[in-house]
Amino acid sequence: MDAGMAGRIRQLNHHVLRLLGGLISFKEQILREVTSCRLYTANYPLLIEHIIREAKLYQQIVSMLEEGTCASSENISGTEQFWNQIMMEHALFIRGLLDPTECELIKTADLFAGDYCRLLEEAKRQDCRAMNGMWRKTLETTKRYRDFKAAGTKGITGCEVRSVILPLLADHALREANHYLRILQEEGE
Repeated sequence: MDAGMAGRIRQLNHHVLRLLGGLISFKEQILREVTSCRLYTANYPLLIEHIIREAKLYQQIVSMLEEGTCASSENISGTEQFWNQIMMEHALFIRGLLDPTECELIKTADLFAGDYCRLLEEAKRQDCRAMNGMWRKTLETTKRYRDFKAAGTKGITGCEVRSVILPLLADHALREANHYLRILQEEGE
């Protein structure tokens, strides 16, 4: 890569970092306003926290790229805990956005939330030697969850699932499950 291209990429990254800082500050202010009942929204406070955590992770990744460091191999356990938390929250959000008549889907979403909650609790009690077994459980759970999200996305876009889930949100949640699977599969290589 030539020096001009490297400079433009660095400039873009710095611009992205400034924008992320603004987004994070804005979302933190919204969260403070919502939790103190000075602002009302149809979004769960947990969803706002979820967005803040994702933005902070992206900010950390861009910063590390700028510093020339790589996080993926440094903290595998932390990465899994981060994404298990995200997947658990997705299940909770899906459950809360499904029409109350979608009893089976609600039960399934609850089961996935419970699975990821247990994975998070287990990870807190594990030592490094037991992490491979945890990785396998996480990989299998995430494959099943990705399939559930794929079927749900298809059902939402095909008007077969009753919910207030926007198709773009369903697709976003599916893409994040696929992203997490890619991370897990790379860890296993």
